[in-house]
This record gives sequence, structure tokens and C-alpha cells, in this order.
Amino acid sequence: MGAKDRPLTAEQRRQRDASLEDLIWGLFGQNNVPFFDKSSFSPTLVEEFVRSEEALEAAEQFATQLLQLWRLRYPGKSLRLRPRGNLSDTVERHVLPDFSDKSAPERPNKGQDAKPVPNADAEGKSEMPTTDQGHSPVPATADSSASSQSDSAPGPSPDTKPESRPGDIPSTGTPDPRPPDPRASFSLPNAKVGVAYAETPQGRTPEGIQVRLVDVRLPEGLGLGFDPDRGEVSGTPAHEGDYRIPLRWTLDGKETYSGDCLLIVNPDPQSLWKVLEPPADAPYRKDHIDSRLIQGDDYRILAASRRGRSHEHAGSFRDDDFHIARDPDSGWDLILVADGAGSAPFSREGSRLAVSAAGDHLSASLAGEMGTRVDEALAGWAEDPQETARAIGTEFHYLFHKAAQLAVQSIEHEAGTRGAAARDYATTLLAAAIRRQGSETFLATFWMGDGAIAAYGPRGRVRLMGTPDGGEFAGQTRFLDRASISDQGFAKRIGIGRFADLNAVLLMTDGVSDPRFETDNGLSDPTRWDALWDDLVPLLELPDPEQRIADWLGFFSPGHHDDRTIALLW
Repeated sequence: MGAKDRPLTAEQRRQRDASLEDLIWGLFGQNNVPFFDKSSFSPTLVEEFVRSEEALEAAEQFATQLLQLWRLRYPGKSLRLRPRGNLSDTVERHVLPDFSDKSAPERPNKGQDAKPVPNADAEGKSEMPTTDQGHSPVPATADSSASSQSDSAPGPSPDTKPESRPGDIPSTGTPDPRPPDPRASFSLPNAKVGVAYAETPQGRTPEGIQVRLVDVRLPEGLGLGFDPDRGEVSGTPAHEGDYRIPLRWTLDGKETYSGDCLLIVNPDPQSLWKVLEPPADAPYRKDHIDSRLIQGDDYRILAASRRGRSHEHAGSFRDDDFHIARDPDSGWDLILVADGAGSAPFSREGSRLAVSAAGDHLSASLAGEMGTRVDEALAGWAEDPQETARAIGTEFHYLFHKAAQLAVQSIEHEAGTRGAAARDYATTLLAAAIRRQGSETFLATFWMGDGAIAAYGPRGRVRLMGTPDGGEFAGQTRFLDRASISDQGFAKRIGIGRFADLNAVLLMTDGVSDPRFETDNGLSDPTRWDALWDDLVPLLELPDPEQRIADWLGFFSPGHHDDRTIALLW
């Protein structure tokens, strides 16, 4: 049998597979313009694919068809296999068969019958055009029938160059003794724009051997540099994007090789947010930022509210609102905050109506007979705290119930005027009535919805004045409506207490409480309140503290982009 039909020896098979592996590796980037992007896969996975029997067989068929096309297009111009070590003519014929034979090229496959070239029909005819030997533009030589002679036929002497016939692959002369360059894959953790970065690229060969980087060429203006002594890429990225970083590496510290590494620089999340204005014809216009300060000889009351990023991005209004007041004659202070439901189209007006209607009623009542009765009861707190608390609690139960009722009626009236449903104005409502007497602070609160009301201080101590309402899913809560004020559990929404040496009384919507405390357990953690107070105090000591706090409300917290409102007495 001919050279093409003899089974390959183990060495011949090894060299043949090595040549085909080179062909496949070239598709994965062992050239200037890779065909496949291998950055999403591990080097081990690609290595396994390249050496698989199926990939080698497909590569052989691919190379075979390319050579058929070459012969048809350029008759008489031989295309040679790139030499690999001592690759013999016999092995070459197995890798790139003799195309003078019309039969489909064969490739041994673990003892099984060789498979035909793809696209062959049932009769073994290839869909690819073949050259008719009877009309070949390259004339056959006198030795053109040598392939049909017996295996014992003598071959050409070492000093004699055999004549070629159509389909033969000429000898290349002296083979290239250089082995292929070793391969290595590299990885770098992702970076983020504006965030300090210091990471060491990791490089390994397919055998798992760690390599050493000699040089890394980073784009100018990216903000990153390479320290060859530490093998570290560091700096602060200035631009987002996917960067293919050229590099040089070594195994032995002498010979270096080229490679590349993918570095992904993610954008600064804040840069992705748009700031859009609401439609010019939208009803119930509201300022995006609002703040107010009431200051006396020994007290200050402050409130600030800011439109959240989600509302900025959507081009909608701020849904939060607040109300603060002080009656210098009675000495009562009031703080109310409200958070309009994001799903309700007119909740921004609902929150304003709620704090206004409830605040006005509380101010009028505490400036009148009701405030006088509470002051008289407070005088006896030290003698009988429990009885005093019960009596005052009853007074505030009716006071807050009436204030909530008036808030609901105000919302229902406005909804009727516009021909809308009251639920389109849905809002929460948190309120606090405060009476300071020396170092003692009396506090009565009403809590409907999420957010927080707290008596904070001294440091390391906090008393929550209720429990936030929550739903089955994140962002759900209870809103102020007729059903909520008719609930038999309404009394549980009232809280009273008398405290010594408080630092502050604070009320806030969930736009502040969620990112600062995250959970109900976090809301009860004094250390988190200490941290919040540490953030606020430097701002409260500056001129125009209400504006400073409004600016502070713009802090960035991933996943928390709602409107933010905070109010406090300190």
C-alpha cells in the first residue's frame, strides 16, 4: 500500500497533531488578529478543545479543503505545510494528502474507518469542484504512476531530488528546528472609574506553571501604570471600557514572549444617572430641594428634603415633604415628614397636604387648652410616671387621630376636585410633638408607614418611638387613608416618653433610613445612630446648616435612590 494508506506511527501521529493544533490555536489568538475571543474561557478549557480528536479531525478536513481550492485556483504553484522539526514526507502526506487522487482524503481515527470530507454526497463525490486529471493544466511526469507501485518500490536516493507530479507537496529542504513559542494566559480583576486600583496580573501556562511579567503596556491617559519590580498594575482609572493590554513575560528570566491580558474598567455608577426635568405642564410642581431652619436661644429645628436619583433619572418630582414649627408662647415644637408613594401619580401633593393639614391642627391644639392640660400633667411626671404617661398618652391618642383624619379629608377633597382617586395621593406620615424643659425632653409621636423616629443620646443610646410598617416585598408599606385610621391597632402608632440628656430628636423617610440602617435590627443598633450623628454634627455647626444637610442628602448608596428627607431638633 502507498504512503497515504499506511497507519501512522506514534511519532508521526504526534507531529501531525502538533501541526493541526497550531492551526486551531491560530484561531484563538496566536496571531495579530485572533479569529475567536478566548477571554471568556479558562486556558484549560481551550487547551482541552484544541487537543480533542474531534477538533483535530475538523482541522484536517478544513486544511484539506483549503488546499483543494488553492490547487484549483493556482495550478502548478505548490502550497507547502510549514515545517515542524523532523516532519517527514510521509507525515506530510498524511497531514496534507495527495490531491491527484480523486478519492476523499483520509485520516486514521483510532482504528476506525476514515471519514469523508464534509459535504460529500452518498456516492462519495464532494460538493467542492475537483480537477479532471485528463485535462490537468499541469502535465504529469513519467513517474506519475509511482503511487500505485508496491510498497517495496525503491524511493529516490538521498542526493536525488524526486520529480513532482500534480498534487505532490515539494520538500522544503532543511526543516526549521525551532520549537513553537510557549503559551500563557493572563487575568486581571476588574477596575472601576475613580476607584483606586492595585492588582497583580496572574499568568500561567497550559501546564499550570506561573510566569513572571516583564513589561505591561497600559494605554496613555487611562490613569494606570505598571511597576515591574512588584509586578503590579496600580493607579486610579479615568475612563471606562474593555482594554486588551499587551505584555511581555518570561519563564526563565532570559527569553521573553509576547501576550495580552483583558482589563475591564467599569463605569462609575453615579455617571450613569441622568438628571431630567419633569414635564412643564405637570400639575403640583414642587422644588427638587427644600430646607428650613428655626433657631432660638437654646434650640434649633432643621428639615431638609431632596429629590432622589430615581426621580431625577425619570424626570419626575420629589414626592417627600416636611413641616416644622415652634410656638414660642407655649414652648411646643413640631416636626412632621411624609413620603409620597412612588406608584401614586399625585403623591407629591398628598405628602404636602398631609404634613400641612396635620401640622396646622397639632399647632393649634398644643397652643390651646390641650397644651395646657399636658403641661400640667407633665409637672407630676416625677411623682407618678406610669399614671402621668397613661393620661398624657390618652390626650395624644385623640390629638393624633384627629390630625390624621384631617389629613385624609384634605387629600380626599383635593382628589375629588381633580376627579382622581384618593389612592393617587397615597403618602406616609410621621409626626413628633416635643416639649423641652431644661435637660428633660418630652416626646409624643405618631408613626404611619416606613422611615424612622428616634430619641437619640447620649452617645451609644437610642430609643425608637415605634416600628416601621413593611410589606411582603421591598418598598411596600402602609399609607395614610380611612382604613388605616379606623384600624383597631391605631393606638400602637402612638409613642410617648420623657428623656434626659438627649442629643437630638430625629425623623426621616426611608430614603435616609434604608441606606443608613438597612434592616429593623440595624435601626435598633446604637452604633449606627452614632455613625449617623458623627456625619451630621460637623454640618450642623457650619453656617446655613439646613443647606449643608440638603447637600449631604445627595450621598451615593448603591441600590438606594429614593427621595430623602430628614428633620431634627437638637
